[in-house]
Amino acid sequence: MLELSLKKRFADFSIDISLALGSELLVLFGPSGAGKSLLMKLLSGILKPDEGSVNIDSQVIFDSRSRIDVPMRERRIGYVFQDYALFPHKTVLENIVYGAVGSEEERSETVRGLVSLMRLGGLEGRYPNELSGGQRQRVALARTLAARPRILLLDEPFSALDYQVREKLRADLLTIHELFPITTILVTHDLEEAFMLGTRVAVINNGGLEQLGTREEVFYRPATRNVARFIGARNIFSGSVAAIDAGTVVIDNNDIGRVTAHVPAGAVLRQGMEVSFCIRPEEVIIVKPDRALGHKAAENIVEGEITSTLGKGSTHILFIKVGAGDTLLKVEAPNFVCRKLNLVVGSLVKVLLKKESVWVIA
Repeated sequence: MLELSLKKRFADFSIDISLALGSELLVLFGPSGAGKSLLMKLLSGILKPDEGSVNIDSQVIFDSRSRIDVPMRERRIGYVFQDYALFPHKTVLENIVYGAVGSEEERSETVRGLVSLMRLGGLEGRYPNELSGGQRQRVALARTLAARPRILLLDEPFSALDYQVREKLRADLLTIHELFPITTILVTHDLEEAFMLGTRVAVINNGGLEQLGTREEVFYRPATRNVARFIGARNIFSGSVAAIDAGTVVIDNNDIGRVTAHVPAGAVLRQGMEVSFCIRPEEVIIVKPDRALGHKAAENIVEGEITSTLGKGSTHILFIKVGAGDTLLKVEAPNFVCRKLNLVVGSLVKVLLKKESVWVIA
C-alpha cells in the first residue's frame, strides 16, 4: 500500500499531488512537462519535497512535519530509468547479482529465476554494450526486481525501443506484475501503452492530478476537456442543453446539430446549460448508404465530406468536414470498411454517434 501527498515549488513550476495505491499497476499519463517524472523523483528520494508525506505499507518514509526522511537506499523503491543505468563494466549476471538481497542461497535462486523469467539465458557473460535495447531493458528490470522492492517505478522504460520489442516487453511487464504483485507506477506518453498496461490511469497536468480512475473511466469518460484531449478523444465539442428526460440529455451544437447522450452519473444538468461532449474516433460508426435506420438511431446521424485520410496499419483515419464552418470529425475505421464503401477524399458520408459512446462533460 502506497500513500503519498507531495508538494514541490520551483521558480516557474509547482507540483501538488496526492495518491493512494494498492498492489496495482498505475500509469501516469499526460503531456510533456506535466510533472510525471518529477513525481517519481520526489517519491524515490532523488529530490526532496517541500511539503508532504509518503507511507509504504504503513511505514513513514517521508514526512515534512515530523522531519522524517528515510535515505533513498533504505526505501526499497525500485527505479528503472529510460536509459537503463546499467553498470557498463559488469556483465549481465554481475548487474543482476548486484541488486540481489538475502542469503547467498536466496540470491542465487533469485538470480536464476530472473534470468529465466527475463529470457536472458546464454547472455549472462555479456556486457551492456553487447546487448540490444530490449535485452538491456530486461537486465535493468531483473536487477531492480532482485532487490525485492516494495514499490516499482518505471520512467518511460520502452520509449527508445522499436514497436515489436515494445509490444513484447509490455506483455512481459504484465507477467512480471502477476508474479511480483507490488505497487507499480509507469510513466508513458503512449496511448496504446497506457490503455494496455494500466489497471488505473492517473492523468497529470501542470503539476496536478486532473483525473484518476480505471482505464475505461479515463479513456471513455474523461472528467475535463484537457483529459479528453490527452487521451485522444479528439472529437470534443461544445453545446447547450436543449432537453433532459429520463437519464437522457439532448445537446444542440451549431455544426453537428442535435446530439442525444446519456446523462453522466452524478451530473447536474439543466436546460440552457453550456456543456462539452466528446466521442472517441473508433466509436464513430460509418453508416452504409443502403442501411435503414430506426428513429432512435437517426437522432445522432451526422453528414459530411471526407477532406483527408491517413493510413494507420489495419485502420484508416478519416477527417470529415461537418456543418458550415471548419469543424472536422475524426473517425477511425477498419481498412476493409474503407475499401468496401470506397471512402476517399471528396466522398459524402453519414456517420452515427451512438448515444452510449457520447460522453458529456458538464
